[in-house]
Amino acid sequence: MKRFVVLGLPRSGTTYLVKLLNSHSQVFCSGEQFNPHAIVHTDHTDQDYTAFLNRDKAPLAFVDHFFAQAAKTRVACAGFKFMIGHNIDVLKQFEHDPDLVFIHLWRENKLAQISSLLKARDSLKWAQTKHDPHINAKIRAKPKDISEKMHEYATYDHLIALWLQNLPNQNISVEYKDLFQPHFIARICGFLGVAPEKTMKSPLVKQSDNKIANRFVHPEPILYYFTQIGKAHWLTEEL
Repeated sequence: MKRFVVLGLPRSGTTYLVKLLNSHSQVFCSGEQFNPHAIVHTDHTDQDYTAFLNRDKAPLAFVDHFFAQAAKTRVACAGFKFMIGHNIDVLKQFEHDPDLVFIHLWRENKLAQISSLLKARDSLKWAQTKHDPHINAKIRAKPKDISEKMHEYATYDHLIALWLQNLPNQNISVEYKDLFQPHFIARICGFLGVAPEKTMKSPLVKQSDNKIANRFVHPEPILYYFTQIGKAHWLTEEL
């Protein structure tokens, strides 16, 4: 069984990818096994304190147990989502596991990513499968609300890419927009070593306006700031 980790930051498309991978009959991908608040599975979230504590007391054994249980399902590939910053001991252990493969997701448009993050944090609505009024709901944000997180996330993306370059592990870099390209299913299946299936589809829908400038209650300061710093292209349609 090929073992993989989906590596990324919030609002980079990781949940969309997890759902897409799980639509393949020979792939199993769980959620955030090291979320600091819970253990996120495909069909439920475990917030039991004992489970949480046992995981954090022996995180490496937890990873081994996860893959051992996944192997019993006889799928060709199994993995889980690991957000950058979840558990440093696990991240360090990855460096000593050359057979583990990585799918690194990142999002070039940091204005889109951080505005999506702010909206999700305010609404506590992190994913959805149907179009509703929430998609068109606008957020109140100023340039300084975006800037700090924008640079922080860009730094994480840069450093994790350098980290991956120095590992012998097989890895693939996936920018957010790649997820929606016609060739992507064939590309990700090729990386995992499974044949594409016609039924593969992620049920999730985009949760905000595709034209990034339209996401804000007061867009003028956002438009001015990002134009001045040379990121005017972030204000247009992302997909």
